[in-house]
Amino acid sequence: MIEFEFLSLPQIYFGRKQINKLSSITKEYGQNAIIVASESLWKNNEIKSIIEDELTTKDISINVFHSRGEPTVTSVDHGVERAQEVKAEIIIAIGGGSTIDLGKAIAGLVTNTGSAKNYLEIIGKGKKIIEQPLPLIAIPTTAGTGTEVTENAVILSREDKLKASIRNPLLIPKVAIIDPELMVSLPKEITASCGLDALTQLIEAFTSNKSQPITDSLAILGIQKATESLIRTFDEGNDLDAREDMAFASLLSGICLANAGLGALHGLAGSIGGMFNIPHGIICGALLSSTIEQNIIKLLSQVPYSHKLSKYVRLGEIVSEHPFETMREAVTNIIGYTRNITKILEIPKLAKFGFKQSEFKAIITQAKKSSSMGYNPVELSDEQLTEILLQAL
Repeated sequence: MIEFEFLSLPQIYFGRKQINKLSSITKEYGQNAIIVASESLWKNNEIKSIIEDELTTKDISINVFHSRGEPTVTSVDHGVERAQEVKAEIIIAIGGGSTIDLGKAIAGLVTNTGSAKNYLEIIGKGKKIIEQPLPLIAIPTTAGTGTEVTENAVILSREDKLKASIRNPLLIPKVAIIDPELMVSLPKEITASCGLDALTQLIEAFTSNKSQPITDSLAILGIQKATESLIRTFDEGNDLDAREDMAFASLLSGICLANAGLGALHGLAGSIGGMFNIPHGIICGALLSSTIEQNIIKLLSQVPYSHKLSKYVRLGEIVSEHPFETMREAVTNIIGYTRNITKILEIPKLAKFGFKQSEFKAIITQAKKSSSMGYNPVELSDEQLTEILLQAL
């Protein structure tokens, strides 16, 4: 029996030069816009000129609110105040996943009362977004999170040393403009970490307890695109075909995670990211191979062969582009592939960022509260979770 739910999607404009549609799209929603963008991106004269030219030619007034690193409860609250002060009619978030998450949260809370802290999962007060948010146009300039098509905004609470989500279908952007030409100037290290985030999301959604036929099909396509093009974008950032593939893989990863959930890796990553200032994609890369390995070990210990284990067999075949004679060869291949790609992409060990073994117990305790942990294909023991963290140290 096939049974599933599927979230609605934004109006998606994907492809080269799609950014040229921004003014006509924006005008449908209003004349007074707030642009949420990082200071570094807004100093990129080419991107800034494209955005300003697109909007000012249509007499759309713009106010810029700068994102600074990970979105926090404080930055969301300040953004809401700014949007209310200028009587914004629409939010345009352009940048990486953190910037778009900030834009989503601002758009949602302008029309709903109270601090962002009240709406956070796990540590918040359970307050729900009820009123329709301001319209949001999401324009990713990295290929990683896929947040332009999801219902959640990941926010850091410095007070609680934890990243948690504001989650509601009303937070799904009205429009997503995904133009790979905006991504060609990304530095190698950001290309690598964002690409590994997308690959991780695709793999975890594919093996999730909540996976379903549509997300499985999309995840396979996304993994194939990432396998073909992630290293190419790292080696040659101007390869527009490869950038396009990774932008597509990232988009598919967002659709898949929104509908199938993730897994233990993201449960751990949210906890680590709240305690240490480590880019999310680097955490994903550092944990990826060891998490897959521990899942496979647990599955092999339960039954000789299962539907869940067959997913890892399929992954091993996808990344190698050929079938294997035995199940163990295939699952060993996906472990080896993910270990090798993190080396090729120069993902450092987490000790470089101050990550230490004395924090493992707190990380695991917090991670086990995450919804992502519940979607993992098997329940991992504390000893297995500790082994994953040791391998990343």
